[in-house]
Amino acid sequence: MMGTDMDIREMTIGDYDEVLALWKGTEGVGLTPADSRQNVARFLARNPGLSLVARAGGKIVGAVLGGHDGRKGYLYHLAVAPAIAARG
Repeated sequence: MMGTDMDIREMTIGDYDEVLALWKGTEGVGLTPADSRQNVARFLARNPGLSLVARAGGKIVGAVLGGHDGRKGYLYHLAVAPAIAARG
């Protein structure tokens, strides 16, 4: 994937299956029942514009869920495919 153009955009629930696979393959990302499709859809609706995916070579290679409690911001499940992480 070196040299591949990357597109970063807002995450949608349509990205869920690919993002879930990335999370499952990323060391240190702990998933719970709160990470179900239905719960992630609710999270995205409550926090519009704060979760992102990166796509390169036709697949999602990075993802992060961003949210807030009205006062503080949080990042959840930040994951980058190893082949992309090495790019700096």
